[in-house]
Amino acid sequence: MKRIIFIISCWFCYACYAQPADTRFFFASKQCRDSVTQHLKQQIDATLNLPFDTSNSTSWMSAFWAMELMLYKPAFHAARIPKQIQELPTTDPVFQRSFFEMLYTLYPLEFSKEVKSVWTQIQSDKVKAIALEYLALSNVSVDINEDKTFTKSVYFHPYSYVRNKSSFNLPARKKFLDSSFLPGQTVLCSFQSADRNQPGYLMIRTADGRWLADENGKEFRFPQLARAISNLPFYLTNGNTPQGLYRINGFDFSNNNWIGPTPNLQMCLPFETAANPFFTSNTAFEETYENLLGSGLSGFKTLWESFLAGKLGRTEIIAHGTSINPDYYKSQLYYPNTPSLGCLCSPEEWNDEGQLLFSSQQHWVNVVQQFNPMPNYLLVADILDL
Repeated sequence: MKRIIFIISCWFCYACYAQPADTRFFFASKQCRDSVTQHLKQQIDATLNLPFDTSNSTSWMSAFWAMELMLYKPAFHAARIPKQIQELPTTDPVFQRSFFEMLYTLYPLEFSKEVKSVWTQIQSDKVKAIALEYLALSNVSVDINEDKTFTKSVYFHPYSYVRNKSSFNLPARKKFLDSSFLPGQTVLCSFQSADRNQPGYLMIRTADGRWLADENGKEFRFPQLARAISNLPFYLTNGNTPQGLYRINGFDFSNNNWIGPTPNLQMCLPFETAANPFFTSNTAFEETYENLLGSGLSGFKTLWESFLAGKLGRTEIIAHGTSINPDYYKSQLYYPNTPSLGCLCSPEEWNDEGQLLFSSQQHWVNVVQQFNPMPNYLLVADILDL
């Protein structure tokens, strides 16, 4: 989520700061949302008229991010993209990754021919993976063996995994009550659909192996979205939330206005540096992870995505609320949920004055904070019976 902070610092309007102290969170108010949207669109339009070269790369990458955030496609931009793709191999990998993320998010089926003509000229294997995922959206076939470097890279296995993912078995919800899965521990379980346009929900498996329920026996299900705005596969930066285990590092408050003031759950992936790391020793990583899942779950390949994503370097996936304007997504299946950059995002509703009317995030945070000790793990899983 770090790129969002840069956008705010550059494009935030003064009106969103200069407000009375009695407002709850003015950034979520209609006045501020309208003003920020207008400023972002103006900045995007101005940036897209700059030369497409390295001297303007920071401005371009910020514009790409803002376009993704709002699903905003300036009318004049599409006609320029074919030439930009031709020039892309001359730019640096960071810029290329940002460009392809924008392309995947906003123009998923429109420029396959152009991308196919340049993908082997890209030097970064990670960026090649994004380009190949883009081509896969349109079922454009390529001979991967054209690029021996990519087939030997760490990104070839996850790219191949995604191609076969539809054939993998998914667990049913009851499987997570298996006695071999973190026995005697309270576990947060974020259950999702394989189609991440469909929101999922968070449930809590108690230490005695039941689903947490209210006094009437109704199981708690807290709405939660595991879709990135890009909808890229799990193994890529800013892609969808990987399935599998996460180590919990407690609660915190974000200074990121798009996340908002509600407490968020800090988590870390396997191999990610953290105050409370996933692995406490330097050996037997796979065996340790397998033992945590237990005999009933370790055989599901999909539950190893967080392990693989962490090994590839994904970081900073947390579970948070949102003050993003849901109006950006009115035409999307996941509306009124708002996607993030790969985190778990719980819906929140703000009124025109910026007062919080409803928060799924705060609801489940209140419940979890009552546990002593605090749960150690959260698990994300696409399941059969969502």
